[in-house]
Amino acid sequence: MGTLNLSFVVHLLCVIVLYPVVYAKCSDRNAQIYYLSQTRQTLNDLSMERRPRGCIPEAERLRVQRPTLSLQEGEKLWTLRLAFQLASELFQQNLTLVKWNSIKLRDLQDLLARQNMTYSECVRDMSVHLNLPIKNYFKRLDDFLLHERFSACSWEVVRAEMGSIISQVIKNAKKHV
Repeated sequence: MGTLNLSFVVHLLCVIVLYPVVYAKCSDRNAQIYYLSQTRQTLNDLSMERRPRGCIPEAERLRVQRPTLSLQEGEKLWTLRLAFQLASELFQQNLTLVKWNSIKLRDLQDLLARQNMTYSECVRDMSVHLNLPIKNYFKRLDDFLLHERFSACSWEVVRAEMGSIISQVIKNAKKHV
């Protein structure tokens, strides 16, 4: 099975791994690791099972290249904010075919919104920034879900990939605590 590159939360969380100083500056690192851990656990709790065999074709169709990021401090924070915003919006979409626990899904939506708010406080004026690669990345994810008609499998692919990336981010972020 091909390598999966998913949601920009994935990319956003990679930014956290690569730039722990920015991450710590914006908010309490221990609190953020806690919320990332909660997000990962909630994603795991939503799991129907480990990527069902019937979902392999969808997983192989998801090929989204991660955007490159600016190295400027303000851009990194803005990217984190935008990524959590877009991830939050992504998980508000058509979830009718998903057989996930509705309470756990709501928990995930709340966690993403909370992290979005945390970074919103760090970055006041987003209108001066254009981060089209990130927006395009989420647009491609959205297009993937739309193309797959928001199937349970397409959502499961998104959920599984996000969970694995968040796990990686937490592991790397803890090295800097």
